[in-house]
Amino acid sequence: MSIIYGVLGLVVMIIIHEFGHFLAARLVGVEVERFSVGFGKVLASYKTKRTEYALSLIPLGGYVKMKGENKKSADLKDIKGAFFAQPVYKRMIIVFAGPFFNILSAVIFIAFAYTMGVPSLAPNIGKVLKNSSAYTAGIKKDDTILSINNQPIKTWQDLSREIKMYPNKQIVIRLKRNGNILSINAEPKGKHINDLLGYSKYVGILGIVPSGDTVKLRYSPIESLYQGVKKTIYITKITLLGLVRLLEHAIPTSNLGGPIMIVDIASKAAQSGLAAFLFFASIISINLGILNLLPIPILDGGHLMFFTIEAIRRKPVSERAQEIFQNVGLAILLALMLFAFFNDFKRYGVTKYINGKIEHIEKK
Repeated sequence: MSIIYGVLGLVVMIIIHEFGHFLAARLVGVEVERFSVGFGKVLASYKTKRTEYALSLIPLGGYVKMKGENKKSADLKDIKGAFFAQPVYKRMIIVFAGPFFNILSAVIFIAFAYTMGVPSLAPNIGKVLKNSSAYTAGIKKDDTILSINNQPIKTWQDLSREIKMYPNKQIVIRLKRNGNILSINAEPKGKHINDLLGYSKYVGILGIVPSGDTVKLRYSPIESLYQGVKKTIYITKITLLGLVRLLEHAIPTSNLGGPIMIVDIASKAAQSGLAAFLFFASIISINLGILNLLPIPILDGGHLMFFTIEAIRRKPVSERAQEIFQNVGLAILLALMLFAFFNDFKRYGVTKYINGKIEHIEKK
């Protein structure tokens, strides 16, 4: 059942992306002939006066077919509502709207998660490592950290962030022990570590391990929206930096994953609750938006690149040149997809079907 949630999550991301194109096209006066979830053969469809809504065979994508999107097939006698007949800025708005809606949806997902309540690790000490700064300072198992240098601590993430800021520097820790409030001085040991992006950082290490207890962070709708914007900006920044580090070979390409990994992680997130699933969905949505903005022909970013050149030259890129670059872009995209699938198969091994359910063999 959780795998179904993962697949549905991926489909929702696609629908949101295509809905961005669809809505923008309608707003600027372009007629949408078909809105399809999936590629290939149409399995089911519903026709309205203006648009056909379709469900197609291959669910790993989708598309919005607009009138006059292909100049060769456009009816030159009736260009009203045709995509190619619009000013270049309107075409850019339509193309950009898909990735923008992905990123905007992340803000909404995260805001909704914080309104419900987001489970986070509590700042409760589960273990104190021997000969560590915490051991020397007198911090004990089952202590709850309340503040560091008068900075309130609500989660283990807050605690970790504050400690890392003070390598080899004195800090004042306010904690709760057996119902009593104590203040303890400690000096986190400085250590060079590599973060998730492969950057070397000099941080403070206290030598404590979380108990595993959780707390729920719940905010008002306005504060939740602020958190949604804040977290979306952070995830977008990390995603872009991660892409740069990947190109610099600072992050191994084996970390790349495809649809199998996305569905697997999404299904596990769904098991952890709706808030965890919404957070994961926001990450995938942001990644989908950024991926589509890459200047690779056939992606939205490739179309924006052509339209930018058209705006500068005041005439469109030749159809022959566009066709060549789109073939190159398609080859690049297919290569990336195959590589991602290859990583997925290496990561998850063989799958087998038992009683109609997919049972994943443990990672090697």
